[in-house]
Amino acid sequence: MAAEATESDVARAAARAPRPNDWRVLLAIFLLAGVVESQAFGHLNAFTPLFLQQLRVPSEQVPVWTGILSSLSFVIGLPLLPFWGIWADRYSRKFIIVRSAYVEGVLFTLAAFSPNVWVLAVARLLAGFVFGNTGVMLAMLADTAPRKRLGLAVGIASASFPIGASIGPYIGGLIAQGPGIRSLLALDALLSATMGLVLTLVVREQPRRVAVTETVRRLLRIAVRDVMASPVVLRLFALYFCAMFGISLTSPFIPNLVQRLYSGPSRLLPGVIGGTLTAAGIAMALTTPLWGRAGDAIGRWRVLPVCLGAMTVGIAVEGLASSLLQLQAGIVWNGLFQGAISTTIIGLLALLTPPERRATILTFSLLPSQLSWFVGPLTGAGLAAITLRLPFLVGTVALAGACVLAVVVGLSARHDTPSPLASASHMGQATAGD
Repeated sequence: MAAEATESDVARAAARAPRPNDWRVLLAIFLLAGVVESQAFGHLNAFTPLFLQQLRVPSEQVPVWTGILSSLSFVIGLPLLPFWGIWADRYSRKFIIVRSAYVEGVLFTLAAFSPNVWVLAVARLLAGFVFGNTGVMLAMLADTAPRKRLGLAVGIASASFPIGASIGPYIGGLIAQGPGIRSLLALDALLSATMGLVLTLVVREQPRRVAVTETVRRLLRIAVRDVMASPVVLRLFALYFCAMFGISLTSPFIPNLVQRLYSGPSRLLPGVIGGTLTAAGIAMALTTPLWGRAGDAIGRWRVLPVCLGAMTVGIAVEGLASSLLQLQAGIVWNGLFQGAISTTIIGLLALLTPPERRATILTFSLLPSQLSWFVGPLTGAGLAAITLRLPFLVGTVALAGACVLAVVVGLSARHDTPSPLASASHMGQATAGD
């Protein structure tokens, strides 16, 4: 009788337990969410210089305001960044993910109806409440995807940014030329809110492999300790910052440089900016999953310096371009390699971290990137005030330094002892194989 009762209790508990997420469904929905988010922010970044002119910002101040607005997103985002992964591990990964989409709906609505640059600045500040979803998504995906498919899954999920960057600017340019930039931002607000609803309905909260009972403060201390305990992770963080600093120095000012080199009718300028960024986005969308697969096949430590070296050349071409065609060639060239940087580094970190800390550490891994996106555009704004090409030249130096670091870190990783972050088998995969 007791045995029957026990079996009945087990059956009822199994019936109440949420069905596990299918990793392929998660991959598809996260890919779609990333596309919506990336194209929305891509529109905001691509057309900010033109929007600032519509808001009656003096033309000589447009490059400076472009850099300032790009940095404002990280004023709130940076202090909160470590907590999103901790709150996800402690309370709910699903909530942390869907929260981003709903906040995006609010901020793009505010941006669409901005009467002046100060209200637009408030909208950019709200972006700080959006960040932190990518690491949690990748952690949830890493928990469900088969190990042999991890690199491909991360590569495809990471491709959401280049896919959004490929389709977004071209369509956005057409809308900006027609109904206008405000209509474009309002459409982005609607799509973001709709994506939040889809995520709410489709994604299921997963049962944890290990119950997380520590307080948020203790989890934060543990996360910092875990990061600081691994020399390889610390070096990857430094490398990530250096690489993204070089990129963030230049990316906000590409539309400004396109406008300077463009000599056609002004009404077609949004389409030219959008078409240029779309070409780079297509290149990135096609190659990002391939770089993820290449990391699985030949090793991530081999892929990383090659792509960083190629981007060093591309940013130098952008900075020295004397014609629009040369600039566009450099932009598209960089699109072929840029997606490999985050994909490769996050893939390495995913292999270096245990499942119960993965969301926290992968969210922490975004700190170097977001710090660079705070410091880089501000630095670029100061450099652009001297000459618009100066951020590109300094960015070339930063990417070259990142390339050297990638070679050094890759060589030293093979001789490091296993980190307490991961098991010996995981460390063996991450250092010797990757």
